Amino acid sequence: MSTVTFHPQKKIRSTARQPWPADQKAELVIAGLSGQCDIAELCREAGISTACYYQWRRQFVNGGRSGLTHSEAKQRRLEERVQQLEAENASLQTQMRIFEDVCLAD
Repeated sequence: MSTVTFHPQKKIRSTARQPWPADQKAELVIAGLSGQCDIAELCREAGISTACYYQWRRQFVNGGRSGLTHSEAKQRRLEERVQQLEAENASLQTQMRIFEDVCLAD
């Protein structure tokens, strides 16, 4: 396995206490998931523990699953809402025609 050096887009963290930005976490996790590098070396270069890397990886994967699940559920809710609005629109059009007939009859 060859070693891949992790190079974040720009150095944002000035101290070890500042949290990592989500995009840098994702970049690091993706570098590890690519399988082209040794995780321990990647973590050493980034200055994090392997436990931290694996926690971020678990969050990354779970977030992806959640995103896929939520997008499917959201799509179903949107389709149901469109059907409700179409039914309401048809009802309002009928009521408008009746109102126009009544107004024109006077």
